[in-house]
Amino acid sequence: MINLRKWSALVGAFACVTALVGAGSANSAAAAPRSAVDADISIDPGHGLATVPRTAIGINGSTYDSKLLDSQVPRLLRDVGVKVIRVPGGSTSDVYDWKTNRDIVAGSPEAVDFDQFMSVVRATGAQAMVTVNYGSADTMGRVDGSDETGAQIAADWVRYANVTHDYHVKYWEIGNEIYGNGTYGANWETDDHCLTSPSGPPVTLGSEPQQTYGCGPATYATVAGRYIQAMKAVDPSIRVGAVLTAPGNWPDGVTNTQSPQSWNQTVLEAIGGDIGFADIHWYPQNPSNVTPPGPTDAGLLATTDAIGGMVSTLRKEFTDWANRADIPISVTETNSVSSNPGKQTLSVVNALFLNQDYLTWLTNGVSNVDWWQTHNVPVLSPDEGSGLFGDATYGDYGVLSNGGCATSADTTVCEPAADTRFSSYRGLQMLHGFIQPGDRIVAAASDQQLVRVYAVRKPTGQLQMMIINDDPDNAYDINLSAFGHRPSRYSSVAFYGPSSPSVQHLHGRRAWAAERTIPPYSITSFTLDR
Repeated sequence: MINLRKWSALVGAFACVTALVGAGSANSAAAAPRSAVDADISIDPGHGLATVPRTAIGINGSTYDSKLLDSQVPRLLRDVGVKVIRVPGGSTSDVYDWKTNRDIVAGSPEAVDFDQFMSVVRATGAQAMVTVNYGSADTMGRVDGSDETGAQIAADWVRYANVTHDYHVKYWEIGNEIYGNGTYGANWETDDHCLTSPSGPPVTLGSEPQQTYGCGPATYATVAGRYIQAMKAVDPSIRVGAVLTAPGNWPDGVTNTQSPQSWNQTVLEAIGGDIGFADIHWYPQNPSNVTPPGPTDAGLLATTDAIGGMVSTLRKEFTDWANRADIPISVTETNSVSSNPGKQTLSVVNALFLNQDYLTWLTNGVSNVDWWQTHNVPVLSPDEGSGLFGDATYGDYGVLSNGGCATSADTTVCEPAADTRFSSYRGLQMLHGFIQPGDRIVAAASDQQLVRVYAVRKPTGQLQMMIINDDPDNAYDINLSAFGHRPSRYSSVAFYGPSSPSVQHLHGRRAWAAERTIPPYSITSFTLDR
């Protein structure tokens, strides 16, 4: 057993840096650390769990995000290993006319058209994940005089992308969160397949009633089957994903008289044999205006414990309802809170969560995780309680600032300059420094509940370990058992925590000389050699 004790030199090297972490600095929500607690960590390099796919690190980009076209954005995304960029952006997907680059409901132009988006994708060295319009594309065909169905319009998009322009877009998905179309009583997703009553008439786009009819999972499965057939007729090599619900998250398991089977069962039994991947979203918390009292830091950081069970349940559903256990899973949206982001999204806590989020999904074999998102907007939020770490007075889903302002009553809050890196961006930096495509995720364990550990075996044979300290109060002395590996004398060490405005690196002898205590609320990774 190797005793990695008292990393105080490293802590001291970083503690002298005092600056904002993203938009929120450390505050009294995290007390000064008490004396370090022992943590026993074991790594088994021979026990492989999953291989990191090329598509592992993804992010969302939106057609309404004009800052996506900033010249530095491709470099910023490339620097954190982004290999998938999803467009056109959440619920915008179900009102988006890709041919005219307009919102079909509002009638307004979008800031970024498809060709501009693809220029960002290519400059980043990534590939696109395109969400085709399921919700209003039939209406789009009637309005533009083509009388094309949504499936035909989606096939036109595949042709434009992959035949006309050789963009080689491999991943496509049919609609966004279609289960949010009123079928189960909550309505945020536009869907022109819905009726206002069991016998009609159709809903008016943009003004759907709270409860809709005739547009549940059976309708989605039938129509999505037509999309898959039409799109793959143009390019048989593409993978087309279908919307499913994350197990244990609304509306998983919900039924009603018009949809007597769950969303997942209905969709998988109908088209599970045809889909290229399962598309799920996961936001583990609701804001305080939806589920009082709202987010807590400890609660957020504990949520990743549920991921293994969600994946296991999905795999069983694939087997039971589609006779296909191996359907790839893409988590095409994830962040800490489902709506109305508060200061937690801008604190170091969200960076800790981001790494646990990606790494736990990947450890359980998913193909792709896409953070929500590149830039968003500042949001004035009630989730600013003293129990939450940080001191931001607003929230923002973006990893980069859009430089905008938010106004409520007599309060105006403005973000830092556009493309300023928030804490979640620093989390992506740590993630990218830790995992690369082809790395083998191996078994790792900690005897301390608040000390998370992940390990990967590199193709070179080196072993890299990431330790995330979810404890806001205590540092941990690490006792490491790594089965034949030792800390490299010339290892590189990366660190991010409340005392650091950016990811810090130590190399060579300086890294080896650093003593080893893991500070509160921090992410640390370093290399072990045989």
